[in-house]
Amino acid sequence: MNKINDSNLLKHYIDKYSIGSIFSVDMYGFMELFRFGAGECICKANDEMTYFYLHVKGKLKIYTMLDNGRSILLRFNKPLSILGDVEILNEQLVKCYVDSLDESLLIGIKLEDLKKYAYEDPVFLRFVIKNLSYKLYTISNSSSINLLYPLENRLACYLLSITGGENNSRFHEIMTDNYEEMANLLGSSYRHLSRVIKKLELEGIIKKNKKKISILNYNKIRELAGENLYE
Repeated sequence: MNKINDSNLLKHYIDKYSIGSIFSVDMYGFMELFRFGAGECICKANDEMTYFYLHVKGKLKIYTMLDNGRSILLRFNKPLSILGDVEILNEQLVKCYVDSLDESLLIGIKLEDLKKYAYEDPVFLRFVIKNLSYKLYTISNSSSINLLYPLENRLACYLLSITGGENNSRFHEIMTDNYEEMANLLGSSYRHLSRVIKKLELEGIIKKNKKKISILNYNKIRELAGENLYE
């Protein structure tokens, strides 16, 4: 993580997502812009949250770790999303892990400043409640996918969520160097995931090449995923 001292870039994202409109008071002076690199951890379970983040660029992966050491994918976040809403309302430690999939930019406001100037702001609280309701929906949807769908369908949902669901060749390659982690996130074993990837390769739907999975048949992947995405 590194702080970006670029007021023009900060203002660009504030204007792009109308961030000023989510507060009744002017919070611009308390906003800082941070960059997180690909694969970098933004926060992890049992951390104390010191910033409220507005995610304005890139894609984030949110997952939880079980007591047996396995991880379960909850969702992918795309802009505009927020981090720290549960923590500021309940004053509790972080419950999930959040990683940056690619280069991500987040606008941060120190929680102490947010509590002082926006904690009882009805406009801000309405924005937080709206985002919490969406998170509740996505977690419910992800739980349904993980519990009820075969791995073939879960993998299709995962691939579409990573690529953003765009039917564009620029987005049809997924870089990964850890298939065991992917298997864990999908609630599977590495061996089972390997069999499913091989099956989809034989059917001409995807192509695995060491650290890269390429989607060859987008329509078939979309058919396998249905309307379900991890987001």
